[in-house]
Amino acid sequence: MNNINGRMVLIVLAFLSLDIGISLGNGTNNTEEADHHDDHVTLWHGPSTVIIKDTKRPYPAFLDQDVTILSVDSLPDAASMPTIGNGYLATLVHSDTMYMNGVYNGPNGTSHRARLRSTSSINITDFSFPVTGRKYSLDVGRGMYIEEYTSDDVRVEMNMYAHQLLNRLLVTEISVVNNGHLSVHMNLSQNIGLPSEDLSFQTADREVISQFRKDYGNTNEAEFDTAGTIPLVSLSTWVPDTITVEAGGNVRYLFQTCVQPYENGEYFMKGIDYFFNGTLRSSHEQKWEEIWRKGRIDMDGDVNISRINYAALYYLLSEVPRDESYGPFLGISPGGLAHGALHKDYQGHIFWDQETWMFPPILALHSDKGKKVLETRIKKHASAKQIAKLRGYEGAMYPWESAYTGLEVCPLAQYSDYEQHITGDIALAFKQYVMMTRDKHFLDSEGAADVITDIASFWMSRMTYNQDEDRYEINDVMPPDEYHYPVNNSVYTNSVAKISLLLPKYALPLINRKPDPRFEDIANKTFIPFNDTGKWHPEYDGYTQDETVKQADVVLLGFPLMVDLSEEIRKNDLEIYEKVTPGGPAMTWGMFAIGWLELNEIAKAERLFKKQFINVVPPFNIWSEVENGGGARNFLTGIGGYLQSLIFGYGGFRIFEDRLQFDPTLPPDISTFNLTGIDYLDGSFDFHFAETHMSVKQTKVAMGAMNLTVTSSGQTETLDVGVWVQYPRDKAYLVLG
Repeated sequence: MNNINGRMVLIVLAFLSLDIGISLGNGTNNTEEADHHDDHVTLWHGPSTVIIKDTKRPYPAFLDQDVTILSVDSLPDAASMPTIGNGYLATLVHSDTMYMNGVYNGPNGTSHRARLRSTSSINITDFSFPVTGRKYSLDVGRGMYIEEYTSDDVRVEMNMYAHQLLNRLLVTEISVVNNGHLSVHMNLSQNIGLPSEDLSFQTADREVISQFRKDYGNTNEAEFDTAGTIPLVSLSTWVPDTITVEAGGNVRYLFQTCVQPYENGEYFMKGIDYFFNGTLRSSHEQKWEEIWRKGRIDMDGDVNISRINYAALYYLLSEVPRDESYGPFLGISPGGLAHGALHKDYQGHIFWDQETWMFPPILALHSDKGKKVLETRIKKHASAKQIAKLRGYEGAMYPWESAYTGLEVCPLAQYSDYEQHITGDIALAFKQYVMMTRDKHFLDSEGAADVITDIASFWMSRMTYNQDEDRYEINDVMPPDEYHYPVNNSVYTNSVAKISLLLPKYALPLINRKPDPRFEDIANKTFIPFNDTGKWHPEYDGYTQDETVKQADVVLLGFPLMVDLSEEIRKNDLEIYEKVTPGGPAMTWGMFAIGWLELNEIAKAERLFKKQFINVVPPFNIWSEVENGGGARNFLTGIGGYLQSLIFGYGGFRIFEDRLQFDPTLPPDISTFNLTGIDYLDGSFDFHFAETHMSVKQTKVAMGAMNLTVTSSGQTETLDVGVWVQYPRDKAYLVLG
């Protein structure tokens, strides 16, 4: 074990020599010493204790606590509780389940997140004193869930968080300040639930492993015969039935869980070391402060919208690990890492939701996290090539739903057989990333160029040449509108295929590689269905107006596909498909709002923008897949669509090969709209939009001198780092000088 100081050795010796069931509150340093030092706190983990100066990290001054802390005095139903996660481990607060990224159980289409019993789920069930105040909070500013219980003399606070630095840890801390003259007692319970049906686990004998609980074993069933089962070890603090705090005591108890695929107590012991050094919570809070300082959305005018914004960003950013060396990261599923049981919440599978809906807002505000999302597809490149070969195609064909192996695990054949646009969706995300970063190392050394090339090769082999019409077509597919399949020439599928074929021409020359010239030739002859008489796009061959569709499909051509459409065509598509989309999932309405904002139809955009709020579930602002709380929870796909309606809708941001354009409009009931930390070409930029003006500041040096040009006047100015520039609110763009 590395870097264990003298204090750590004493802690380990205490673990080995003492039984954790001893009466808490009577340790080697008793709380009487703390009575004379109000600024000191007695720290407990198991039988070990240390007294330190009680210091707290100040709340980030740039965050408004009225916006970032969501508080209630009674808890909602269990399904409406918030989640805590760090991209490696996650749990629904107070549930009996926790999940680890990349750990699945079950063969083929039954593959689902493997449930681990939640040793991190702790409740305070009874108090020896009358509790006069209760408060339950999700503090997204510090990335933690908090419960507070108060009386005239006693204050109890329980904090739960998924550690952002030591991201193998789920942490619960219980702090008690007893200003009374009598000892107080609190009963604890652990919602560990029944043994998992997904794991063959056993618990080490407590007499042998006295310092912590150790659960270990394997998942029960491999995803495919070639994959094997997954070994896991979970280490956790034993939870006593009762804790006692003497009169005048100021104490804090640590209960932590560490999950990893091998037996090694290093990170569990690191957590204890951080705790006794007084840095466990503060190091977690520091990482969340860095996240918010780097990229966020702030508004003035409607505090409820601001609360929704911060919660949405918190839930989405919690899904991407800070440092993948701490463990596997295979991607983001629609319900997030805290959900994904068998037959629920898409079983934790990854599909187009990640690239089309969640990735763009992550890319805009946190391009480093955006890169981690795309790296999940590079990891499974070999699996995508295997799928293409099995289906008789060239290149790489990504599965509609993937999990541990990267092979197809969709439980329903109609989707796995026909919904093939996902391979194009992945190419579009790679294009967006390369345009925003021009990351040559990512292309040349990390495998992205090979993925891009193989995706283009897949579409080239997937298409059918129509000799009579001299065009390439794609038959037998399911479009994003899953009500209709199989169809020929889905306008969306054909369009993302065309984007995939043209991407090598843009990306490969950046690293001095030459694309296959056939890609561009076929792209230029790819058939895109269009009704020339009515000036609109039929969804597929044979589609007739007034036929009901499931969700946003054709309207995605304008954004995010960035197909060059006239205002007439864009308007016709929006009007035709809004009429026949009666109840699409959450992300649909954000796309319609973006379309109407493009056309400066502010009232229509506002109506559809606000329609998204029916999917927000109070009090912790999680999202449901469909209105009134139905479908998957916490529906990150809807969160991604909503954040896009802010950044790319009201912010008007558009990514081009040579520039980053913006055309701001104030959201409804908002007086100022601020985007902090838009990442572009190694630089970072802050935007302030108001009723009559807009201001831009470069905060980090880009890969070259950055110019800002106002489109209507042609006025151009080179930005200096740290200096705000202001113009009348108008369309403008950033471009390298």
